[in-house]
Amino acid sequence: MLLEKLIKEFDVDKGVFTQREYDLFDGYFERIEVQRNAFLIEQGQVERYSYFISDGAFRCWTLNHKGDEQTFWFCLAGTFSMSNISFTLEEQSLFNVQAAMSSVVYRIDKEQVVRLYTELPLVKEVFSDLTAKLLNRLLKRNIDLIKYTSEQYYLELLNEYGELMNYLPLKDIASFIGVTPQGLSRIRKRIF
Repeated sequence: MLLEKLIKEFDVDKGVFTQREYDLFDGYFERIEVQRNAFLIEQGQVERYSYFISDGAFRCWTLNHKGDEQTFWFCLAGTFSMSNISFTLEEQSLFNVQAAMSSVVYRIDKEQVVRLYTELPLVKEVFSDLTAKLLNRLLKRNIDLIKYTSEQYYLELLNEYGELMNYLPLKDIASFIGVTPQGLSRIRKRIF
């Protein structure tokens, strides 16, 4: 189930793995329920787990130069948390990862990752491709922030995230597109 969701999210050929391999992959992860506003990791900590988001959403944020929270990414169902950067590099996280809603994640520690890669070597290769696709998404976000007005970018998010936008706090969406909550309110009034 986990690997299938991940492959679907990143548009990878499903036939790469057998059903046995899908089941084996899932067995390496521990299911965790995370309440809204709980942190997967706080800035300055070193992540001990890699988290796959099964249901829900997380926001990645840091404090800007004014001391205000600035959301710069949403980790959605079917993807891994951005805290994987700290996990992989074994360095302190430069940002916070916080549940934007009650969520279900599956986690795996370093020892289990090594075992998984030994038992399913193709997973490591597929993950390299997925990392490149994630980097492409991050770059696209930066380009979109340059290319679009806040209103145009909000419309793009509505198209990309769909129903999920109804569940994300408006202050986080506003921060994500680089406007105040009042600015987002004006955008929403014009659109709806």
